[in-house]
Amino acid sequence: MLPFSRILQGNKLFFIGFAVFLIACILGCLVFSKSSSFIALNFVHTSWLNNFFTFYTFLGDGLLAVIIFAVLLVFRRYLIAIQLILAFLPSGIVAQVIKNLTHAPRPRVFFKPAMYSNFIDGVTQTGWASFPSGHATTAFALATILALHTRNKRWSILFLFLAIGEAYSRIYLGQHFLVDVAVGSLIGVFFALGIFLWVRPLKLFRWNLVEDPASSVIAIQ
Repeated sequence: MLPFSRILQGNKLFFIGFAVFLIACILGCLVFSKSSSFIALNFVHTSWLNNFFTFYTFLGDGLLAVIIFAVLLVFRRYLIAIQLILAFLPSGIVAQVIKNLTHAPRPRVFFKPAMYSNFIDGVTQTGWASFPSGHATTAFALATILALHTRNKRWSILFLFLAIGEAYSRIYLGQHFLVDVAVGSLIGVFFALGIFLWVRPLKLFRWNLVEDPASSVIAIQ
């Protein structure tokens, strides 16, 4: 098992960036109420942004995780594929369990009609499954695994920004509050990092996942 400190040091761009994001979310939740932070983050709404984020939000969909998993298998990146799917599944399950335990209202249920009017018909959901954001959980789990395996660590910042954009899309579309995406991101990173530490020494399905470490690296230059 690689020492935890070595992993953090080797991926400091990603984890420093994530720490900044998480601290900003925590401060936002402490300084502002749930409703005021939501409204502040939705300061602008346009038709093209509605269309963009409606499409963009699928970056956190479970189907994308399965597609990436299949592509990695095709290119024989077995270690990344196994870690990615193992990070996605338990983190998603934990997020769903917490949803059912907390039974928190989504913004469209939380707000009275006169308080907020930028919900998108046909897109914004109702219900009581707001906390935490499952899409944010998935996006940050995938981003963390990909960042840990990327040879050029500057690309890890791109993965982080894509995940942050996914988290914001959930707020923009009226699906979640700031605290929902913050906790979702933390769950995703926690499970991805844990799986990265745990799976490396294992031999699964007769694939020696340690024999050729170079084959498991995403060679982005």
